[in-house]
Formats: sequence, C-alpha cells, structure tokens
Amino acid sequence: MPIEITQDGSPRLAVSAGSTTRGTALSRLLSLRGAPGWRVQDGQVREWRFEGVTERDGTTYLFGPPVTGTPLAAILRQEAPDALPRVGQVARALLQLSEGPAGWIPVQSDSILIDEKGSVLVLPPAVDRELRELRPFPENRETYEALHHPDLTGETSTVFSLCAALYRIMTGRFPFWADDAEELHSQARGLEVPPPAILVPGLDEAASQTVMAGLRGRPGALTLQRLTREIEQWQQKPLVRPPTAEERESALKAAAAREAASRKSFRRQRFWQKNWRTVAIAAAVVIVVGALAGSILKNVLAPRPTRGFPPARVVQTFYSSMNTLDHTVMESCVVGGAGKAEINEAMTLYVTSRVTQGYEGRSNIQSAAEWDAAGRPPLRPLTSLFGVTNLSVTQEQAPPQPVYVVTYQMWNPAPAPDTAAPDSPPRSEGHSDADRVWLRQDRGDWVIYRIDHVSSAPLPAPPIAPAP
Repeated sequence: MPIEITQDGSPRLAVSAGSTTRGTALSRLLSLRGAPGWRVQDGQVREWRFEGVTERDGTTYLFGPPVTGTPLAAILRQEAPDALPRVGQVARALLQLSEGPAGWIPVQSDSILIDEKGSVLVLPPAVDRELRELRPFPENRETYEALHHPDLTGETSTVFSLCAALYRIMTGRFPFWADDAEELHSQARGLEVPPPAILVPGLDEAASQTVMAGLRGRPGALTLQRLTREIEQWQQKPLVRPPTAEERESALKAAAAREAASRKSFRRQRFWQKNWRTVAIAAAVVIVVGALAGSILKNVLAPRPTRGFPPARVVQTFYSSMNTLDHTVMESCVVGGAGKAEINEAMTLYVTSRVTQGYEGRSNIQSAAEWDAAGRPPLRPLTSLFGVTNLSVTQEQAPPQPVYVVTYQMWNPAPAPDTAAPDSPPRSEGHSDADRVWLRQDRGDWVIYRIDHVSSAPLPAPPIAPAP
C-alpha cells in the first residue's frame, strides 16, 4: 500500500519494494523511475512519476510527489453506499485515460488512490508490473490476481477487473479465490460463480446481471462507458431491498445448491485438465479433430437421431446417453451451449477409453448404468465410473414451452487425494443432482436449449476391489 514518508524534510508518497531489492531488481526499478502514472482531477489528466529511491529500516521505497487519498483496496472493504461512488470515480478516470496516451491500464487496487474531492491517482503501471514480479503470490492475490482474468486484454480486461471489485463490494468476497495463481486463473476461465443477487437476498437484480456480464469476459458485452453509467444509477436508490425471513432462507438455500453444483462441475473440468496421461490427450486431439472433420457436413445434413421424439424422451435420451458415452446423440438433443460441459466430458472419456482399449485391451471406463444393474459391485482398481443412475424426468410445464425437472445420480472420475502418489489412478465420486430443463422446437425437432443445475449433494464413494 502507498504510504507517506518524509524525504529531505518534505512529505512524499512512497511504495515499498521490499527488503531484498538489490542488484538487477533494483537496477530495473531505477530504470523505470521515470515511467508515467496519471492523476485525473476535475476532468484534467496530469502525469505523475516517482522521483527517487530510498531505504528505511532495511526496506527499499520508491517515492514521488505527495498525494492524499484512500487506496481502492481499502474502499473494496467498505459498505456499498460508501464504496460505489469511489468505484464510479475510478471507472470514469480509467475511461478518460483510455482515450489518451495512457490507454487501457491494468487495475491494481493498491496502486489507485481516490481522494474526497474525486481526484484519482494511478501509480505507474510499468513500476507496478516490476514490483509484482518481486512479490510472492499471496501479496498480489487480493490487490491484483483476484481482479484479473489471465486471457483478457484492453477494455474487456478493465471491465472484468471492475466487475470483480463490484462483486467484492456487493457480496463481501471476490468471485475467484485460490491458494496459487494457477488455480485462481483456472477459476477465472472456467468456474461459474453464483450471481451476487443469489448470494445477497434483496440485491438489485439488474446490478447483479451487469456484474456477471463483465465477469463472463466477452468482448463488447459490457463497455466501460455503460458500466460507469450504471454505477451512477445504482447510487440513486438502495442497492439492496431488505428481504423477508422466508426470502432470505430460500435464497441462501438456492445459493448453496447452485454454488455446490458449479464447484462440482469446475472440479471435473480441472480433473480432466490435470490427470489424464499426455498420450491419451494427444490421441484425443487427433481422433476428435479427424472425426469432426469427416462428420460435420454429414451431421449438418442428416436428420437428428431424435427425430420425432416427444420432449420427455429427448430429455431422457440426453441423460441416458452419458452411460454409453454417446456424445453424438447428446449433441442432437441440445442447441446452443446447453449441456456443453456434459457433452465435452463424455467426448473426452470416449476418446480416452478408446485409446486405453487400444493400448491395454480393455476400457478403463465403466458405465454407471451397467454397474448399477450388476448390484454396484466393487470397481476394479484401474476403472472409473461415468454415467447416470436413478434417472427421473418430471414434467413441470407442458408444451408449447415444456419444462422438466430431472433428478439423477451422476457418477464420474474424481481427483486423487493430495496425499496420493502422482501416478495414482483416478477414483470415482457420485452426486445426487437435480436439474431444470427447458425445450423448444428446432427444424421440427424438440431440443434442449437451457439446463439449470438446481442442486447437488455428494454420495458415498463406490467401493474399490483390492488390487490383484
């Protein structure tokens, strides 16, 4: 955090470079001393630079002209009525800077200061970047890493950062949080976090949707100009309407269920990223690309395998096809992005199973339905379960806009415990899940266009037979 020190008898704004900044690291900082930061005040932009380096009690400091203000990092801990005006000032300042030589600036919450008059100081980004390299991850996590998506740039990145900051203000927590950079970045890429309105009963739904639009990181979906305008609108009325006790209890239960389902889906994605052998992944790419290249035209022109199916049978087919790893039939049951995670997992398992069967003479994936029909015997040590058991499809709304509630037990591979050897085979885990499924007609066929995961509860792990 920036602090005030006295240098040559005058106050200066200073930033710590740590107690071990020597040699090459210090030389790099000195070379960046003249890199510009910016102060936005009364619609005017002025450059601000560090003036020198000093050492106090074994700690190296960069110092520059005095500026008073509260760091954005501290503002994120305030209540929304106090924090929103300050975040709005930061958004306006970043928007103004983007239109000049500064361009789009990475948001680092301990390097942005806001004073009571609305002046915003952005410390030199080039120096910030160098200092982040000198600090361990825990020191950068709250002020930088938790506010950034590793793949975004420009306006989309700035909007993402501000929406992550707003999520923190609205809910009291950052949308993504982990113990290391790799895990945190993976969450930003793939974890579906619950909207703020689900975590905070009574929160303005439009504000919640705006924040989620920024966190999805889709270029052009939310501009900084629009976000700035909406932050100003949120200040005109209470952001949170006090909910009734019944509304609060219902909302908290829904939030817990949705978050559990999202975390489970994310863990499955991470498992496939980290645990399958390189040879299987490489082979999967070759097989899938070849298969897709040869079948795209055929699939586009051919009738769906579900041609003529009523809505309930389409739903039944989508879920039961997991047991046969028939991702092609699963794809025929949906449109848009519905069921994408389930289809991708079935496709990956299908390819991996075929590769293993080619190398070892048998598949390492067992159908959950076949395992259930056999009385749920202990699994072979190198076998993983995948698929659905106890499937139930109940109509909630009739055509022409049918909606179904689907309950089932989902079985899939799970990461090995942290104490397990690196080459340990995957275990299997089960969850008792409930989904809500929407259908519509497409080219004369009923298709699923939306799946909401309503709840998820863990089941006892299936038994594993002793190794021979």
